[in-house]
This record gives sequence, structure tokens and C-alpha cells, in this order.
Amino acid sequence: MIKFHITKQYAQEFDHKCEKSEAHEFLRFITKTDSNNISLLDLIAQVGDLLKFKPTKPDREIDLNEQKISNFMNEFFSLYMPQKAEQVKQILNKTHPYFVDKDGGTHVNFISVKQGDPHSSNVRHSGRNSFLEFSVYTHNSLEDLRTTAHELSHAISSHNCQLIDLLRSNAPQQEIDKYTQKNLEKDCIGEIESLITEKLFNRFLVKNGLYSKEDLLNYESKQEVSLMNEINLIREEKDVLSNLTRPVTFKSLDKLVNDLQKHHQTRLLDRVQKMHDDNKCSYYMFRYVVGRIVAAQWMEKFDKTQDKQSQFDMLNKFQNYLDKTHELDLNGACESLIGKNFACVVEDYVADKVNENKMTDEMIL
Repeated sequence: MIKFHITKQYAQEFDHKCEKSEAHEFLRFITKTDSNNISLLDLIAQVGDLLKFKPTKPDREIDLNEQKISNFMNEFFSLYMPQKAEQVKQILNKTHPYFVDKDGGTHVNFISVKQGDPHSSNVRHSGRNSFLEFSVYTHNSLEDLRTTAHELSHAISSHNCQLIDLLRSNAPQQEIDKYTQKNLEKDCIGEIESLITEKLFNRFLVKNGLYSKEDLLNYESKQEVSLMNEINLIREEKDVLSNLTRPVTFKSLDKLVNDLQKHHQTRLLDRVQKMHDDNKCSYYMFRYVVGRIVAAQWMEKFDKTQDKQSQFDMLNKFQNYLDKTHELDLNGACESLIGKNFACVVEDYVADKVNENKMTDEMIL
């Protein structure tokens, strides 16, 4: 049983974390119901209840260096996303203007680390010196290739959002702040682009003999395990925050922890600690929940498409989507890519998962 005592400092730190992650605002957003009395939390809970833990293996090791990774990326984007191939080439060659600062310094980095190193690959904006920074941490695994493809999709999307142009034009801070302020309706689509790219890249790995069908199934299992954990995190945070109002006080947090200990709510006690200690939060992880579900259904549609022209059209739509992600909300993104709103996309995902689970159960019997 987790035992810990709340102090005034702990409660203040917890409240600061809630403020920083917009935890209560996100809770209202995800529990707000639509005309059918269904919330986003209801939708993802349907998915979470169907997912089961599956054992997975780490990706196989492969001898890689920056040039080899770049070669794979250039080939992949030329084949699957040719409209973006030149941008990718410039980024990897460290000549793309958005990844060069005002002093001429380049910010495209491949950093070799040991397996299990906690660093996280990312694409981010960096200050009024006005550049994007692309960082990928590598450890000689096939995962390095997929991670690079993942981050490149963010890089392509990011430099189309016009933030760098605003910064470099010395726009008023008020205009920059308005452009960069959090928007729950729009920010939640941020991982759709990268996770669709991952799935396309897996097909490229299979085509090049670097991935077996077993490797592909292992990747899909990892996606489901991650999705299950992310949905559980969001649901647990909801259960914690539902009993706390802002500002979170020593009295309210101490009462909650005592009640959880009294009723042996180990998972929620663990979540309280993680909400205080970790960087992960519902607001951020929901992006991955949305991304994994939408990417799975996009790939399902792509694989079921029989003629090459229809697949070509889907790839074109996806490349066009990368140019306007900053304009779209959740339903707009789903309509643009799949032709359905998010609720219908989830409904299809659930139906597919029910059928898959049924087939698995029949095979076991």
C-alpha cells in the first residue's frame, strides 16, 4: 500500500502542476458531452475497455549512422510523400532555413545514446532567435529509423504553421502569444501526422526487407499497449481531479489522499504521486490517444483500398493535411483524412477491435 503524507509545499507544487498542464481545463474539455450526451472521455473509455496487455519485444538492432538514416528517410519520403521530399532533404542536409538561426547556426541533431536513455526525440521552436530544432536520439535500433520519420513529419508540419515567419518579422508579442496559446480543440490532433507517418514507414521497412510481418505485429502490439496505458492515465487523472477544485489546497489534497488510503485505492494514489512528480499529463497524452486511434483507422482504410489511384489520392490528402494542421480541430482533422468525425472513427475502431478479439478468442478455443 502506498503511504505518503501531504505537506503544504507538496500541495502547492501539485497545484502548480495542475495550472501548468491546464489539468482542470482539460478535464472540462474531455467530459463535455455532445448532442448525443457522449463525451470524449466516454469515447476513449470504450476503446480502453477493449484493449488487453500484450507481450512485446524491443526492435531489432541495426548498424546505423546519420548518413544511413538520411538515405532511408530520403528514399521513404520520395516513395510515399513526394510533395515533401525536397523539404525533408533540406532538413537532413541542414540547409532548410527554418532550422538555421539568425547567426547561421544549424539545429538538426542526431545524438547517439545508450539503449534505455531517457532523452526524448523532438521538434521544437526556440525563442526569438527564430529557429526550429530537430533532435533525434539514436541507439542502433530499427526504432531510430521510425522515430526519425515520426519527427520529420512534425518538422514538415511545424514549418508550415507560420510561427517562424512571425518571429522573424518581429511581430508584436501579443500577436505571437495569440498564435501560440494553447487551444484544446486544436492541440489534440498533434500526433496524428506522426503516427500515420510511422505506419506508412513500417510498410517501407517491410518492402525493403528490414521488417518481417512478425515485426509489424510486434509494433502494432506496442501501439495498443501504449494506447491502453495512455487511456488509463487519462481516466485515473479524471478520477483524481474530480475530487479537487482549483486552487488545490493542503486541506483538499490531504483529505483526498487519506480517503484513497482508507479505501485502498492504490492506482489512484500512485496517480497522485505521478501527477506531482512526472512530466506526463492528460492534456499531452490525449494527443497520442487521438493519434493512435486515427492513424489505425487511416491505415485500415489505406490497406483496404484496392486500386493504386485511390491510395495515391489518400497519400495526396495526407500531404495536403500536413500544410494545414494548425487550422483544424479534432473533427476537422478526421473529416479531412478519413471523411468521418472523431466519434465515427472511434466507433469503427471499436468495431474492428471487437471482431479482432472475437477471432482471437475463437482461435484459443
